[in-house]
Amino acid sequence: MSDIWLRRIAWGMASFAIVILITSIAILLLAPDRSSLGWLGSQGSGIVALGAPILGVIIAARQPRNRMGWLWIIYGLLVGVRSLGHAIYYFGGSRPAGYSALEYFLLWSTEPANLTLIACLILLLLWFPDGQLPSRRWRFLYVWLSLAVAVLFSSLFAPGPNWNGGAEAGGILIDNPYGWLSANPVAYYLGFPAFISLVLTTILAALSLFFRYRSAGPLVRLQLRWFVVGGVFTVTLFLLAIVTVQNVRGFSLLLVLLGQAFIVPLYLAVGVAILRYKLYNIDIIIRRTLVYTVLTALLALVYFGSVILLQRLFGTLTGIEQSPLAVVVSTLAIAALFTPLRRRIQDAVDRRFYRKKYDAQQVLAQFALTARDETDLDALTGELARVVQETMQPEGVSVWLRKTTNPQGGYAVGSENKL
Repeated sequence: MSDIWLRRIAWGMASFAIVILITSIAILLLAPDRSSLGWLGSQGSGIVALGAPILGVIIAARQPRNRMGWLWIIYGLLVGVRSLGHAIYYFGGSRPAGYSALEYFLLWSTEPANLTLIACLILLLLWFPDGQLPSRRWRFLYVWLSLAVAVLFSSLFAPGPNWNGGAEAGGILIDNPYGWLSANPVAYYLGFPAFISLVLTTILAALSLFFRYRSAGPLVRLQLRWFVVGGVFTVTLFLLAIVTVQNVRGFSLLLVLLGQAFIVPLYLAVGVAILRYKLYNIDIIIRRTLVYTVLTALLALVYFGSVILLQRLFGTLTGIEQSPLAVVVSTLAIAALFTPLRRRIQDAVDRRFYRKKYDAQQVLAQFALTARDETDLDALTGELARVVQETMQPEGVSVWLRKTTNPQGGYAVGSENKL
Protein backbone atom coordinates (compact mmCIF):
# COMPACT_ATOMS: atom_id res chain seq x y z
CA MET A 1 0.00 0.00 0.00
CA SER A 2 1.31 3.46 -0.89
CA ASP A 3 2.19 6.09 1.69
CA ILE A 4 -0.62 8.31 0.44
CA TRP A 5 -3.27 5.71 1.26
CA LEU A 6 -1.63 4.97 4.61
CA ARG A 7 -1.86 8.65 5.50
CA ARG A 8 -5.52 8.76 4.46
CA ILE A 9 -6.32 5.70 6.57
CA ALA A 10 -4.46 7.20 9.53
CA TRP A 11 -6.42 10.45 9.24
CA GLY A 12 -9.68 8.52 8.98
CA MET A 13 -8.96 6.32 12.00
CA ALA A 14 -7.79 9.27 14.10
CA SER A 15 -10.87 11.30 13.16
CA PHE A 16 -13.12 8.36 14.01
CA ALA A 17 -11.41 7.96 17.40
CA ILE A 18 -11.86 11.66 18.18
CA VAL A 19 -15.55 11.50 17.18
CA ILE A 20 -16.13 8.49 19.45
CA LEU A 21 -14.36 10.17 22.37
CA ILE A 22 -16.27 13.44 21.96
CA THR A 23 -19.56 11.52 21.65
CA SER A 24 -18.87 9.60 24.86
CA ILE A 25 -17.96 12.83 26.67
CA ALA A 26 -21.19 14.46 25.53
CA ILE A 27 -23.33 11.46 26.57
CA LEU A 28 -21.67 11.38 29.99
CA LEU A 29 -22.48 15.07 30.45
CA LEU A 30 -26.16 14.24 29.83
CA ALA A 31 -26.18 11.38 32.36
CA PRO A 32 -28.73 11.80 35.19
CA ASP A 33 -26.20 10.94 37.91
CA ARG A 34 -22.94 12.86 37.62
CA SER A 35 -21.81 12.67 41.22
CA SER A 36 -20.17 9.24 41.44
CA LEU A 37 -16.45 8.63 41.24
CA GLY A 38 -16.99 6.14 38.43
CA TRP A 39 -18.66 8.80 36.27
CA LEU A 40 -15.82 11.22 36.98
CA GLY A 41 -13.20 8.61 36.11
CA SER A 42 -14.91 7.72 32.83
CA GLN A 43 -15.23 11.37 31.85
CA GLY A 44 -11.61 12.10 32.76
CA SER A 45 -10.21 9.14 30.81
CA GLY A 46 -12.18 10.16 27.70
CA ILE A 47 -10.93 13.74 27.83
CA VAL A 48 -7.31 12.74 28.45
CA ALA A 49 -7.38 10.18 25.60
CA LEU A 50 -8.10 12.90 23.04
CA GLY A 51 -4.36 13.53 22.89
CA ALA A 52 -3.56 9.99 21.69
CA PRO A 53 -5.09 10.08 18.17
CA ILE A 54 -3.82 13.63 17.67
CA LEU A 55 -0.27 12.59 18.52
CA GLY A 56 -0.62 9.44 16.43
CA VAL A 57 -1.86 11.16 13.29
CA ILE A 58 0.93 13.75 13.50
CA ILE A 59 3.49 10.95 13.49
CA ALA A 60 1.69 8.97 10.77
CA ALA A 61 1.35 12.04 8.55
CA ARG A 62 5.14 12.32 8.25
CA GLN A 63 6.13 8.68 8.63
CA PRO A 64 3.13 6.50 7.72
CA ARG A 65 5.13 3.29 8.08
CA ASN A 66 6.27 4.06 11.61
CA ARG A 67 4.40 1.84 14.08
CA MET A 68 4.40 4.41 16.86
CA GLY A 69 1.88 6.65 15.14
CA TRP A 70 -0.53 3.77 14.50
CA LEU A 71 -0.15 2.57 18.06
CA TRP A 72 -1.29 5.91 19.48
CA ILE A 73 -4.25 6.01 17.08
CA ILE A 74 -5.34 2.50 18.11
CA TYR A 75 -4.96 3.48 21.75
CA GLY A 76 -7.35 6.40 21.21
CA LEU A 77 -9.84 4.11 19.45
CA LEU A 78 -9.80 1.60 22.30
CA VAL A 79 -10.31 4.25 24.96
CA GLY A 80 -13.14 5.65 22.85
CA VAL A 81 -14.89 2.27 22.73
CA ARG A 82 -14.48 1.85 26.48
CA SER A 83 -15.70 5.39 27.21
CA LEU A 84 -18.72 4.89 24.97
CA GLY A 85 -19.70 1.77 26.91
CA HIS A 86 -19.36 3.64 30.19
CA ALA A 87 -21.39 6.53 28.78
CA ILE A 88 -24.27 4.20 27.88
CA TYR A 89 -24.11 2.70 31.36
CA TYR A 90 -24.34 6.04 33.18
CA PHE A 91 -26.77 7.61 30.72
CA GLY A 92 -29.19 4.76 31.37
CA GLY A 93 -29.07 5.47 35.09
CA SER A 94 -26.91 2.38 35.75
CA ARG A 95 -29.94 0.19 35.10
CA PRO A 96 -29.29 -3.56 35.39
CA ALA A 97 -31.37 -4.60 32.37
CA GLY A 98 -33.24 -3.33 29.34
CA TYR A 99 -30.31 -2.70 27.02
CA SER A 100 -30.52 -3.14 23.28
CA ALA A 101 -28.23 -5.53 21.40
CA LEU A 102 -25.88 -2.69 20.41
CA GLU A 103 -25.78 -1.36 23.98
CA TYR A 104 -25.02 -4.83 25.32
CA PHE A 105 -22.17 -5.15 22.83
CA LEU A 106 -20.68 -1.78 23.81
CA LEU A 107 -20.99 -2.59 27.51
CA TRP A 108 -19.33 -5.96 26.99
CA SER A 109 -16.59 -4.47 24.79
CA THR A 110 -15.26 -2.34 27.65
CA GLU A 111 -13.38 -5.36 29.04
CA PRO A 112 -11.63 -6.46 25.80
CA ALA A 113 -10.78 -2.80 25.22
CA ASN A 114 -9.08 -2.67 28.61
CA LEU A 115 -7.15 -5.84 27.85
CA THR A 116 -5.99 -4.57 24.47
CA LEU A 117 -4.96 -1.24 26.01
CA ILE A 118 -2.52 -3.14 28.23
CA ALA A 119 -1.06 -4.82 25.14
CA CYS A 120 -0.67 -1.40 23.48
CA LEU A 121 1.28 -0.04 26.43
CA ILE A 122 3.58 -3.10 26.37
CA LEU A 123 4.23 -2.56 22.66
CA LEU A 124 4.95 1.09 23.38
CA LEU A 125 7.77 -0.01 25.68
CA LEU A 126 9.13 -2.39 23.03
CA TRP A 127 8.92 -0.01 20.09
CA PHE A 128 9.96 3.36 21.45
CA PRO A 129 11.41 5.45 19.84
CA ASP A 130 11.66 4.18 16.23
CA GLY A 131 8.81 1.64 16.11
CA GLN A 132 11.18 -1.34 15.97
CA LEU A 133 12.37 -3.94 18.46
CA PRO A 134 15.80 -3.40 20.05
CA SER A 135 16.94 -6.57 18.23
CA ARG A 136 15.50 -9.74 16.68
CA ARG A 137 16.06 -11.63 19.91
CA TRP A 138 13.04 -9.84 21.41
CA ARG A 139 10.60 -11.36 18.92
CA PHE A 140 9.68 -14.11 21.38
CA LEU A 141 7.78 -11.48 23.40
CA TYR A 142 5.31 -11.17 20.52
CA VAL A 143 4.36 -14.83 20.88
CA TRP A 144 4.30 -14.63 24.68
CA LEU A 145 2.13 -11.51 24.66
CA SER A 146 -0.24 -12.94 22.03
CA LEU A 147 -0.80 -16.16 23.98
CA ALA A 148 -1.43 -14.33 27.26
CA VAL A 149 -3.91 -11.93 25.64
CA ALA A 150 -5.67 -14.77 23.80
CA VAL A 151 -6.16 -16.80 26.99
CA LEU A 152 -7.41 -13.80 28.95
CA PHE A 153 -9.66 -12.77 26.09
CA SER A 154 -11.31 -16.20 26.07
CA SER A 155 -12.52 -15.57 29.63
CA LEU A 156 -14.71 -12.80 28.25
CA PHE A 157 -16.92 -15.48 26.68
CA ALA A 158 -17.58 -17.27 29.96
CA PRO A 159 -21.21 -17.32 31.15
CA GLY A 160 -22.43 -15.27 34.10
CA PRO A 161 -22.06 -11.62 35.06
CA ASN A 162 -19.46 -9.48 33.38
CA TRP A 163 -17.51 -7.09 35.61
CA ASN A 164 -15.57 -4.03 34.60
CA GLY A 165 -13.76 -2.16 37.36
CA GLY A 166 -14.47 -2.19 41.05
CA ALA A 167 -17.94 -1.67 42.43
CA GLU A 168 -16.82 1.38 44.42
CA ALA A 169 -15.51 2.99 41.24
CA GLY A 170 -18.79 2.51 39.40
CA GLY A 171 -17.96 -0.77 37.69
CA ILE A 172 -20.30 -2.19 35.06
CA LEU A 173 -22.18 -5.35 36.01
CA ILE A 174 -24.26 -6.99 33.27
CA ASP A 175 -25.24 -10.48 32.24
CA ASN A 176 -22.68 -11.58 29.67
CA PRO A 177 -24.53 -11.76 26.32
CA TYR A 178 -21.68 -13.79 24.78
CA GLY A 179 -21.23 -16.51 27.41
CA TRP A 180 -21.12 -19.41 24.96
CA LEU A 181 -18.24 -21.27 26.63
CA SER A 182 -18.87 -24.15 28.98
CA ALA A 183 -19.22 -23.64 32.69
CA ASN A 184 -15.53 -24.56 33.11
CA PRO A 185 -13.74 -22.79 30.26
CA VAL A 186 -10.07 -23.24 29.52
CA ALA A 187 -9.42 -19.72 30.76
CA TYR A 188 -10.63 -20.82 34.21
CA TYR A 189 -7.52 -23.00 34.53
CA LEU A 190 -5.11 -20.86 32.53
CA GLY A 191 -6.30 -17.42 33.61
CA PHE A 192 -3.83 -16.97 36.47
CA PRO A 193 -0.77 -18.19 34.49
CA ALA A 194 -1.81 -15.93 31.61
CA PHE A 195 -2.06 -12.96 33.97
CA ILE A 196 1.41 -13.71 35.39
CA SER A 197 2.72 -14.01 31.84
CA LEU A 198 1.30 -10.57 31.06
CA VAL A 199 3.05 -9.11 34.09
CA LEU A 200 6.36 -10.75 33.15
CA THR A 201 6.00 -9.53 29.56
CA THR A 202 5.54 -5.98 30.85
CA ILE A 203 8.67 -6.27 32.99
CA LEU A 204 10.72 -7.64 30.09
CA ALA A 205 9.42 -4.91 27.78
CA ALA A 206 10.55 -2.31 30.31
CA LEU A 207 13.96 -4.01 30.51
CA SER A 208 14.25 -3.76 26.72
CA LEU A 209 14.62 0.00 27.16
CA PHE A 210 17.78 -0.64 29.17
CA PHE A 211 19.28 -2.86 26.47
CA ARG A 212 18.28 -0.37 23.78
CA TYR A 213 19.95 2.40 25.80
CA ARG A 214 23.24 0.48 26.06
CA SER A 215 23.56 0.09 22.29
CA ALA A 216 22.03 3.43 21.26
CA GLY A 217 23.70 6.62 20.14
CA PRO A 218 23.65 9.88 22.09
CA LEU A 219 20.46 11.16 20.43
CA VAL A 220 18.41 8.03 21.16
CA ARG A 221 19.74 7.99 24.72
CA LEU A 222 18.41 11.48 25.31
CA GLN A 223 15.03 10.43 23.93
CA LEU A 224 14.95 7.35 26.16
CA ARG A 225 15.77 9.42 29.23
CA TRP A 226 12.71 11.58 28.68
CA PHE A 227 10.60 8.51 28.05
CA VAL A 228 11.76 6.85 31.27
CA VAL A 229 11.00 9.99 33.28
CA GLY A 230 7.52 10.10 31.77
CA GLY A 231 7.08 6.39 32.51
CA VAL A 232 7.94 6.89 36.19
CA PHE A 233 5.25 9.55 36.53
CA THR A 234 2.82 7.33 34.61
CA VAL A 235 3.33 4.43 37.00
CA THR A 236 2.92 6.76 39.97
CA LEU A 237 -0.39 8.12 38.72
CA PHE A 238 -1.60 4.62 37.85
CA LEU A 239 -0.90 3.47 41.41
CA LEU A 240 -2.90 6.45 42.66
CA ALA A 241 -5.84 5.17 40.63
CA ILE A 242 -5.57 1.81 42.40
CA VAL A 243 -5.46 3.56 45.77
CA THR A 244 -8.65 5.36 44.82
CA VAL A 245 -10.48 2.05 44.49
CA GLN A 246 -9.32 0.99 47.95
CA ASN A 247 -9.92 4.32 49.68
CA VAL A 248 -12.90 6.34 48.48
CA ARG A 249 -12.76 8.92 51.24
CA GLY A 250 -10.55 11.90 51.89
CA PHE A 251 -8.74 12.85 48.69
CA SER A 252 -10.70 10.48 46.49
CA LEU A 253 -11.73 13.14 43.98
CA LEU A 254 -8.17 14.31 43.45
CA LEU A 255 -6.90 10.74 43.23
CA VAL A 256 -9.46 9.86 40.55
CA LEU A 257 -8.43 12.84 38.43
CA LEU A 258 -4.72 12.07 38.81
CA GLY A 259 -5.27 8.38 38.16
CA GLN A 260 -7.13 8.96 34.90
CA ALA A 261 -4.38 11.32 33.73
CA PHE A 262 -1.71 8.62 34.03
CA ILE A 263 -1.03 8.64 30.27
CA VAL A 264 -0.37 12.40 30.12
CA PRO A 265 3.32 12.11 31.18
CA LEU A 266 3.91 9.80 28.22
CA TYR A 267 2.32 12.38 25.90
CA LEU A 268 4.69 14.99 27.32
CA ALA A 269 7.72 12.68 27.16
CA VAL A 270 7.15 11.87 23.49
CA GLY A 271 6.38 15.54 22.79
CA VAL A 272 9.62 16.71 24.37
CA ALA A 273 11.55 14.07 22.43
CA ILE A 274 9.95 15.37 19.23
CA LEU A 275 10.58 19.03 20.00
CA ARG A 276 14.05 18.86 21.51
CA TYR A 277 15.56 15.84 19.77
CA LYS A 278 13.74 15.73 16.41
CA LEU A 279 12.10 12.36 17.03
CA TYR A 280 10.05 11.17 13.99
CA ASN A 281 11.27 14.26 12.04
CA ILE A 282 8.04 16.19 12.68
CA ASP A 283 9.45 19.03 14.75
CA ILE A 284 8.36 21.57 12.12
CA ILE A 285 4.71 20.50 12.42
CA ILE A 286 4.86 20.59 16.20
CA ARG A 287 6.55 24.01 16.11
CA ARG A 288 3.86 25.51 13.93
CA THR A 289 1.12 23.83 15.95
CA LEU A 290 2.49 25.36 19.15
CA VAL A 291 2.85 28.79 17.61
CA TYR A 292 -0.61 28.98 16.06
CA THR A 293 -2.37 27.33 19.00
CA VAL A 294 -0.98 29.89 21.43
CA LEU A 295 -1.57 32.67 18.90
CA THR A 296 -5.21 31.66 18.38
CA ALA A 297 -5.85 31.43 22.12
CA LEU A 298 -4.32 34.86 22.79
CA LEU A 299 -6.12 36.52 19.89
CA ALA A 300 -9.44 35.02 20.97
CA LEU A 301 -8.86 36.23 24.53
CA VAL A 302 -7.97 39.72 23.32
CA TYR A 303 -10.92 39.82 20.93
CA PHE A 304 -13.63 38.76 23.35
CA GLY A 305 -12.11 40.79 26.18
CA SER A 306 -11.95 43.93 24.07
CA VAL A 307 -15.49 43.42 22.80
CA ILE A 308 -16.84 43.15 26.35
CA LEU A 309 -14.87 46.14 27.61
CA LEU A 310 -15.68 48.32 24.61
CA GLN A 311 -19.36 47.38 24.78
CA ARG A 312 -19.48 48.57 28.37
CA LEU A 313 -17.51 51.71 27.55
CA PHE A 314 -19.68 52.62 24.57
CA GLY A 315 -22.79 51.73 26.56
CA THR A 316 -21.74 54.18 29.29
CA LEU A 317 -20.93 56.93 26.81
CA THR A 318 -23.77 56.52 24.32
CA GLY A 319 -26.40 54.53 26.21
CA ILE A 320 -26.46 51.82 23.50
CA GLU A 321 -25.91 48.35 24.98
CA GLN A 322 -24.89 46.56 21.77
CA SER A 323 -22.70 48.86 19.69
CA PRO A 324 -21.32 47.47 16.40
CA LEU A 325 -18.41 49.87 16.77
CA ALA A 326 -16.97 47.67 19.54
CA VAL A 327 -16.82 44.69 17.18
CA VAL A 328 -15.21 46.79 14.43
CA VAL A 329 -12.55 48.21 16.74
CA SER A 330 -11.80 44.76 18.19
CA THR A 331 -11.45 43.26 14.71
CA LEU A 332 -9.04 46.00 13.63
CA ALA A 333 -7.03 45.50 16.81
CA ILE A 334 -6.76 41.75 16.12
CA ALA A 335 -5.61 42.43 12.55
CA ALA A 336 -2.95 44.82 13.83
CA LEU A 337 -1.74 42.44 16.54
CA PHE A 338 -1.56 39.29 14.40
CA THR A 339 1.88 39.70 12.80
CA PRO A 340 3.86 41.14 15.75
CA LEU A 341 2.24 38.71 18.19
CA ARG A 342 3.02 35.75 15.93
CA ARG A 343 6.65 36.81 15.69
CA ARG A 344 6.98 37.14 19.45
CA ILE A 345 5.40 33.74 20.08
CA GLN A 346 7.56 32.10 17.41
CA ASP A 347 10.69 33.64 18.94
CA ALA A 348 9.64 32.38 22.37
CA VAL A 349 9.07 28.85 21.04
CA ASP A 350 12.38 28.89 19.18
CA ARG A 351 14.24 30.09 22.26
CA ARG A 352 12.73 27.30 24.35
CA PHE A 353 12.67 24.32 21.97
CA TYR A 354 14.83 25.31 18.96
CA ARG A 355 17.66 27.17 20.63
CA LYS A 356 20.29 26.26 18.03
CA LYS A 357 18.14 27.46 15.16
CA TYR A 358 17.20 30.62 17.04
CA ASP A 359 20.86 31.47 17.71
CA ALA A 360 21.71 30.87 14.05
CA GLN A 361 18.93 33.23 12.96
CA GLN A 362 20.22 35.92 15.30
CA VAL A 363 23.76 35.54 13.96
CA LEU A 364 22.59 35.79 10.34
CA ALA A 365 20.48 38.85 11.14
CA GLN A 366 23.51 40.53 12.73
CA PHE A 367 25.65 39.67 9.70
CA ALA A 368 23.07 41.25 7.40
CA LEU A 369 23.39 44.50 9.36
CA THR A 370 27.18 44.29 9.21
CA ALA A 371 27.20 43.61 5.44
CA ARG A 372 24.98 46.62 4.84
CA ASP A 373 27.36 49.05 6.53
CA GLU A 374 30.80 47.42 6.05
CA THR A 375 32.99 48.79 3.25
CA ASP A 376 36.23 46.93 4.00
CA LEU A 377 36.27 43.79 1.82
CA ASP A 378 38.76 41.94 4.03
CA ALA A 379 36.72 42.61 7.15
CA LEU A 380 33.56 41.52 5.38
CA THR A 381 35.03 38.22 4.16
CA GLY A 382 36.40 37.54 7.64
CA GLU A 383 32.96 38.16 9.13
CA LEU A 384 31.42 35.87 6.49
CA ALA A 385 33.78 33.05 7.41
CA ARG A 386 33.01 33.55 11.11
CA VAL A 387 29.23 33.44 10.51
CA VAL A 388 29.47 30.26 8.41
CA GLN A 389 31.62 28.62 11.07
CA GLU A 390 29.23 29.59 13.87
CA THR A 391 25.97 28.66 12.17
CA MET A 392 26.90 25.60 10.08
CA GLN A 393 29.90 24.42 12.15
CA PRO A 394 31.86 22.77 9.31
CA GLU A 395 35.28 21.20 9.86
CA GLY A 396 36.91 23.94 7.79
CA VAL A 397 35.97 27.23 6.11
CA SER A 398 37.81 29.19 3.42
CA VAL A 399 36.74 32.28 1.48
CA TRP A 400 38.22 32.95 -1.94
CA LEU A 401 38.04 35.89 -4.37
CA ARG A 402 38.41 35.88 -8.12
CA LYS A 403 38.20 38.46 -10.87
CA THR A 404 35.11 38.35 -13.04
CA THR A 405 35.26 38.03 -16.82
CA ASN A 406 32.67 40.73 -17.46
CA PRO A 407 33.82 43.98 -19.09
CA GLN A 408 33.18 46.03 -15.98
CA GLY A 409 35.71 43.95 -13.96
CA GLY A 410 35.41 43.71 -10.20
CA TYR A 411 35.41 40.84 -7.78
CA ALA A 412 33.05 38.04 -6.92
CA VAL A 413 33.05 36.36 -3.54
CA GLY A 414 32.67 32.60 -3.15
CA SER A 415 32.92 30.26 -0.23
CA GLU A 416 34.20 26.72 0.15
CA ASN A 417 33.19 24.53 3.10
CA LYS A 418 35.31 21.47 3.79
CA LEU A 419 32.94 19.17 5.60
